[in-house]
Amino acid sequence: MDTSSLWKGTAAKTACLPTLQTDLNVDVAIVGAGITGLTAAMLLVQAGKRVAVLDAHKAGDGSTGNSTGNLYATVDLGLHTLEEQHGLETMRRVVESRSAAIDLIEATVGRLNLDCGFQRVPWHLIGVDAAHVGDIEKEALAAMRARLHADLRDDAPLPLDAALKCLRVEDQAQFQPLAYVRQLAQRIGGEDCLIFENTRVTAIEDAPAVVHTEHGKVACQHIVIATHTPVGIHLVQSQLEVVREYGIAAPLHDSIPEPGVYWCIGRERHSVRTFTEHGRSYLVVVGSAHKLGEKEVGAERFQQLELFARDHFPIGPVEYRWSAQRYRARDKLPYIGRNVDAQNTFIATGFSGDGLTYGTLAGMMLADEILGRGTPWRDLYAVERLAGDKRPKGFEQESTGPASPDQAVALGAAELGKLADLPPCQSRRIEVDGKPVAVYRSQDGRLQAVAGKCSHMGCEIKWNGAETSWDCDCHGSRFAPDGRVLEGPALAPLRSASIDQGG
Repeated sequence: MDTSSLWKGTAAKTACLPTLQTDLNVDVAIVGAGITGLTAAMLLVQAGKRVAVLDAHKAGDGSTGNSTGNLYATVDLGLHTLEEQHGLETMRRVVESRSAAIDLIEATVGRLNLDCGFQRVPWHLIGVDAAHVGDIEKEALAAMRARLHADLRDDAPLPLDAALKCLRVEDQAQFQPLAYVRQLAQRIGGEDCLIFENTRVTAIEDAPAVVHTEHGKVACQHIVIATHTPVGIHLVQSQLEVVREYGIAAPLHDSIPEPGVYWCIGRERHSVRTFTEHGRSYLVVVGSAHKLGEKEVGAERFQQLELFARDHFPIGPVEYRWSAQRYRARDKLPYIGRNVDAQNTFIATGFSGDGLTYGTLAGMMLADEILGRGTPWRDLYAVERLAGDKRPKGFEQESTGPASPDQAVALGAAELGKLADLPPCQSRRIEVDGKPVAVYRSQDGRLQAVAGKCSHMGCEIKWNGAETSWDCDCHGSRFAPDGRVLEGPALAPLRSASIDQGG
C-alpha cells in the first residue's frame, strides 16, 4: 500500500524545479507553491509583477496534493451554521466568492490547456440515519436562500442502505488537484515567475521585506505567506482549531456512481468521490477526523475508512492512504489579507476542509490587494478583525524568525535501560534531567530521540502512529521522528538528543 495520496500516485511527472542558491530581488515573494501561492503568482505576473515562489518541498505536495479534489460553493460546517452565526447576507457573499473561485479554476484550465480532469458535477449531502435528517433539511433551506441550484430528495445516488435524505446542489466541480497545480507551475514559470522547490524558508522580515532561505534571500516589496497556516508566530494562530483527516483510495469494481461530490453524515462523516485514470476507476473516501494531538492515534484511522468503503462498495485492496490538516477559524470565516502588525506581509489561513476553493479565492484576493485593486469580499475575510481582541499569552509580539532550539540532552545508560522494552515502530515520552524527551524506535531497532516540546511555542507533542510523526495540538506543527519539520508553523526542527546506541 502506498502511503501517499492518490493524486501523487497518478499525477503526470513534471520536471523538477530548481532550488534557490543565490540572492534575488523581485516585486513579490510567495512562500508556498500550493494552490493559494500559485494562483496569486499567476494573477500577479499577468498584471506585470515579477514574482518568486518558494516551497520547502515540491510544488503542490503539501495540503493541495493531500486534498479531496472537490470544488464547491458550500462549506464543510454547513451553510445553515454560517447563516445562524453571521446572517443571510454573509452566507450569500461566501457562496458568491467561492463560486467565483471555481469559475477562475475552470477558466484557467481552459486558457492554459491543463490536463487535470476538471469537470462540473453535482454536490450531495446525504443523511444516513434519522438523527441527521433535520440537518439535511436545514442545509437544503440555507442552500436555496443562498441562491444555489439545490434540490432535496428522498433517495441518494449511492449504495447506502440507510440513506434517508439527500440534498443535491448542481454545477459544482472536481479535478485532479496535483495535476492542476504542477501544470500551472510549468505554464506560468519563467523569467517573471521564478519557482523554487526544496527551498525551505528560515525567517521572514516584514520591513524591509526580505525572505531568508538556507542558501539565499529574496528582497521584495510584498510577501505572501501561503503555507496553510503562516510560518512563525502570528496572532491568527490563536484563533485556529487544528484538525487532521485521513483518506484512502481503492480500485472500484462495477456499480460506479456518477461523478459527484458525496458527503455522508451519520455516526461518522465521510466524503466520497470517484476518480478514473487511464480507464481505471478508484473510490476515494475521506474522514476519521480528529483534533490534532488530542490523543495518540494509529492505523485504526485508515481501517475505519476501509471498513466503511467495503460495507457499501465493491472495492479491491486499498492502494493509497494519506492525510491532510485543516485549520478552522473559530468564527468559521477564513483570514485573507494583510497580516496584523505588518506593513508588507499578507496571509491566508482558516480554510477548514474547504481549502482548494478558499485557496484559489485567497490567491485572487491577495493579488488584488497587492495590485491596489478593490475586491468585493475584503471585509468578509479581513485579517484586521483580530486586532480588537486582547492578545493571548505568547502572541504579544509576532515573529517569523527561527526559534531558539532547546538545550541539548543526552540519553545515558539509565534512560536506555528504561527503553529496552520499547518495541520497534513504537514511541515513548520520558524525562531526562527534568526535560521532556520524545523517543521512537525504528523498524530496524535504532532509537531516535528529540526534544519533547514543540519548537514553535513550546507546547507538548504527541505521537501519531498512523503517520509516524510527533504532532503538536496547539498550532499544528508536525515533526518526523528525527525532528525534521513536516508541516505547520514551526520553522526550527526539534533538537536531537544524543544516544549511545551501543549502550
